[in-house]
Parts: sequence; structure tokens; C-alpha cells
Amino acid sequence: MLLSLETALLASCLTIFLNYIIGKPGSEFSPYEIFSSYTVWLSKKRLKKLNLFYQYDNQCRENLRRALTNSDRLRLENDFKIIIYSAAEPFFAWERMVGMCSVCTGFWISLITGICFYQNFVYLLSVIVFSHIIIRVINKIL
Repeated sequence: MLLSLETALLASCLTIFLNYIIGKPGSEFSPYEIFSSYTVWLSKKRLKKLNLFYQYDNQCRENLRRALTNSDRLRLENDFKIIIYSAAEPFFAWERMVGMCSVCTGFWISLITGICFYQNFVYLLSVIVFSHIIIRVINKIL
């Protein structure tokens, strides 16, 4: 049982780490993280499917034309990424499973981790449950 708790902790920490490097999509999005472009890409894809992206894109291009300095342009581009994520977030469906929700992604990571370490269904289930609880607690702390 102790090993399944350790496996759950490993899966939870991996989930939180992945959530962090893609821009913390489960809490407040940050465009400054190393793989935040993945989050922005999923957001653009969802907004394009809803025919909402081009409205935001046109507004961004208009603001970029008026920007005087490179620092203004960079700030506007990062603000655009935050706006795109915020606009797409209510419409995410399957995207939650692949990184947009730490709890949803955590289920799949703990399932795969549990399958790699155990063939016993009870231990597999315990890894999933403990991992879910650990992720929830860590999300409350962060």
C-alpha cells in the first residue's frame, strides 16, 4: 500500500509539473512559462472552431500597429495570449484532458502510471484515488 501511495505522489507531482510548464492552465494562465505556446495553440484552435478567433486577432493586430516600442509590442502579445486563453477556457471540452485541467490530466497520468507499476486493479484504483486527492490538495495550496 505504501508503494501505491508513493506512485500516486509521483503521478501527482508529474501532473503539477506539466501543469506548471504549460502555463498553469488550471489556475491563472501565465504566458511566460516554457511551453505556454501549447496552451495558446489549443486556445486558438478552440476559438477558430467557434469562429471567434479572428475578432480577437484583428483587435490585436490593430493594437500592434499603434504600438510605438518593442516593449509595448511584447506586452500586447502577452496580453493577447492571456485574452485568448480566457476567451477559450469556458469552451474547452477534450482539451481539459490533455493539459487544460490539472485534475482531468491527472486522472490520465495516474492511470498510465498505475498501469505501468501494477496489474492489480485495487492498487491501480488506489493510485488514481490518492493521486486525485494529492492534486486537489496541492492546487488548494498553490
